[in-house]
Amino acid sequence: MSSVLKRKIGKFLIKISLFLWILDRLTDWVSTLVGEMICGTEYLCPVDGVVCDRSCGFNTDMHLSMLFVTLIILGIILLLSANKVRHLTDDGLNEGGE
Repeated sequence: MSSVLKRKIGKFLIKISLFLWILDRLTDWVSTLVGEMICGTEYLCPVDGVVCDRSCGFNTDMHLSMLFVTLIILGIILLLSANKVRHLTDDGLNEGGE
């Protein structure tokens, strides 16, 4: 994979995960959509008299937060690896067979 493509994918992953994370924290729209897609009619059913997303068997917000953190870390790794390849090429270490 070329360093330019790595850099673009890394930037995209970081931007989209930050955008979705902020959108989810402000509006709770993303976690509601994912919860409804996974659980269907059981989403937000009362459990012990309390309406919550535990009726699905998992916490949607926590899983989304872990996914977004993982995507941010993956994007940072792609950015760093693309910069490392670029620096090696700029120093002339990969040119001329030396």
